Amino acid sequence: MDRLNAIRLLQALVAAGAKSDAPMANGWISKVALEIGLKGEEFHSALVYAGGQDWLDRDQKEGWAFLTRAGEALAIA
Repeated sequence: MDRLNAIRLLQALVAAGAKSDAPMANGWISKVALEIGLKGEEFHSALVYAGGQDWLDRDQKEGWAFLTRAGEALAIA
């Protein structure tokens, strides 16, 4: 389920305008997640899974995350 939720989140982020060359505020990611019904542990697990797959990089700057090229490609596939 974490994989599916991570993919759903990536797709929603890309649909909302996320690109691999631009940072995303963590608050904006949370807002997009809530719009697709991800909250609490489901949201956290999806973020951890996406990070573990190198689809999302949250270590660049505190409060910001980056969609990786692999994550963007998966979301539009």
